[in-house]
Parts: sequence; structure tokens; C-alpha cells
Amino acid sequence: MAAISAVGTYLPPWIVGKRRVAGPDEDALTMAVAAGRAADASATASRVVLVSRDFPLLEGGNAAVLLAGLSLSPATAVAEVLGGAAAVVDQIALAEPGTLVIAADHNDRSCGAGAVLTGSSDGTPQLSPVSRNARSLPLTARGADGRRHEYVDPRLLREVGMSQTLARLEVAGDDTAVSVLAGVGAAQLGDRFDTAAAAADSTESAAAVIRLLAQALESDHSGLVIGFDQSTAVVARLDVGTVSARITRDETDPAELPKTKVADGNGIPISLPAYSRAFEPKLYWEAAVFEEGKGVDSTPVFPPRMRTDDAGTLLSDHTRVPLPRSGSVYTVSTVRIPVPDLPSPYSLAIVALDDSPVRVLLKVTGVPAGEVEIGQSGAVVLRRIALRSGIPDYGYMFWPGKVLATQEVLA
Repeated sequence: MAAISAVGTYLPPWIVGKRRVAGPDEDALTMAVAAGRAADASATASRVVLVSRDFPLLEGGNAAVLLAGLSLSPATAVAEVLGGAAAVVDQIALAEPGTLVIAADHNDRSCGAGAVLTGSSDGTPQLSPVSRNARSLPLTARGADGRRHEYVDPRLLREVGMSQTLARLEVAGDDTAVSVLAGVGAAQLGDRFDTAAAAADSTESAAAVIRLLAQALESDHSGLVIGFDQSTAVVARLDVGTVSARITRDETDPAELPKTKVADGNGIPISLPAYSRAFEPKLYWEAAVFEEGKGVDSTPVFPPRMRTDDAGTLLSDHTRVPLPRSGSVYTVSTVRIPVPDLPSPYSLAIVALDDSPVRVLLKVTGVPAGEVEIGQSGAVVLRRIALRSGIPDYGYMFWPGKVLATQEVLA
């Protein structure tokens, strides 16, 4: 049984038609960080679980970038779980206090992320395991070749996968009211469950479970939470409790995805030694502060680097301090000439960080190129800067008009 203290959700700011889509600088990991920061703005989690079928790195791991983006210690335990709706229900219901469970999707069917922070059972909503049944019907599979294989047969999934799984679920006869239904349509459950008031999403989405949980909590709707993933199902019971969970939605009204162009040619190849040297100060968003002396002051230096005093002595001893994640545009320029690896056009801004003397050069995200103005305030957000030699290179960009999740209205 897990107590839910906070929920955070994130949706990308773009649409194509009526469907939310990620921008070229987003992936499952950047969206997971956005949702995780919305749920755990104070970075209190002692353990993180990331559930997805769209991990940017299947080998090599995503934990280091995830923890840095969440401002959590690199000593924090991270579990990366390959799965969908059923796995998300399981991970939340079985989580220990202080666990941040994040689900992220980055595919043709769904884009977005959600996060749940568990706490102590002091009247907050609780999610308790009820039943599960794992069955194999690999209509969607990915083998050792890395390719995704789909065996499209909705009737087989409905009549063999879902129906037989439902028949094997051990649920009390009078426990039929559903509050959350993910990965399966209400009509496919038949008469066994009462889905009249359920928050439902039948898409193959891991993050949908958490968005639906937030919806159920906002409407004070206790009941069963059912997550389906092909022919595997997990059932838990949601009790909304007497103390409301903190709910933060990082869901900007979407705009049509701008058209971009990438020039032919070779981009900048990755240098893993340089990547390693820059990783911590870049991803943890920290500046160096030196002890004051002759010719050296305590002004934060970003990126962190050595300094020299009046005697020409090279100084390397410094402390790291986190930089603010909000600021305003000091000056801006838009690049319209396509270059290899970078979707163009794009805007670059020098951002004056709030309550800090530091100004940083950042690429602009979240709005079409050329639509950012000098003096405009916004937020510094984690993004995928480029894909170099097949390896995602992460860093920070500036989203004009964006309000930090910690400042957003809580439900």
C-alpha cells in the first residue's frame, strides 16, 4: 500500500492536428524530468522509478541524466522499468514512502509524462494492490535487433488477451466501482465492473495512468484502478483519504508544431571525454563560487572553470551552487540558416537569471523561432540539445513565458 502525497503531469506544448507531439528537443527522459519536478519540486525523493517503453538509452542507462534533471543526489537509487499502464499501477501501489514513480511516453500514440511521489499514510490518498495477472500475448514486441514488431489484431487482443485476463483476475464480487481505467476501453470490461464514473484512456500509454489518477483525486472518486498492457492486467484500489494530495499540472495550451529543416552533412561528433567533464556542472545547473582574495571575488562563474588571482596563480578550489531556473531575456537572435543536426530556424537568447548576476546563452524552446522578446520572463528547462553519434546530449534551454512548476496553481 502506498500513500500518494503529490502528483505531477507534463504534456509537450505542441500538436499536429489534434494530437500532442514532442518537439525535436524532447524525448521520454526530458518529459519525465518535467513531470518529476512538478511532483517533487523540493527534490525530496529517496528513490526514483522510471517506467517507459521509450527509453532514450536501452544500454548505458538514463539514471544519471534523470537524477541531475530532478536535482537529486547521484547516490539516489533508480530503477528503470520497461512497461506500460499495468507496470505503472504496480510500481505505485508497491512503492515505499519517499519514492518518485515517473511514467513517460514518446511514441506515435502518446507523448507526455506523469509522476507520483509517495509519503506517509497520514490521511493522504492511498493505492493498495488488489490483483494482477500476467499473460503473454506479444502483439507488440522488440527483440534483440532493436526493431519494433507489431502484430495488428485488435480482435485477438480483445477476445483472447483481455477477456481471459479479466476472467482470471481475483477481485471481490462487491468491489466493482472503477475510478481509473487505462489501456483498455470500458466496453471491453463487460458487466463485471462498474465504469460509469471512471476516468479512462484506452491508449497504450504509461503516463495516462498518472494523469487519470490526478483526475480521480480531483473529483474525490475512490475505486479500483485498472491498468492493462496487452494481455497483462494489474488492479489496485484507490482511497482518496481525508487529506488532499498536491497536484501540479505542467500542461501548456498547445500550438501547432513549427516546421523546421535540417541541413545535409555531418554534425558535431560526440567527444565522450568532454561529455564526461561537462556532465555534472551542465546537468546539475551549477556555478562555481571561489573564496574571495586578491583579484578574485565571489561572483558565481558559469560554466565552472578555474580562475587566476593577482599573482597569476591558477585557482581550482571552489564550491558549487545551484543556479536559478528562471530568468528574463537580455538579448536574442534567430538563426535561419539550416545546419547539420539542428532543426532550423531556432532562436538563441542571453538570459539574465533571476536573483543572480549570471547571464547564460541558451537556445530557446517552447515557442516558434523568432517569437521571443527582450525582457520576456520564462523558465530554464531540460532538453535534448542534440543527438551526437547516436547518443543524446542533454542540457538546458529557455522557455519564454513558462512558469516554473513550483509556482503553478496546485489543485
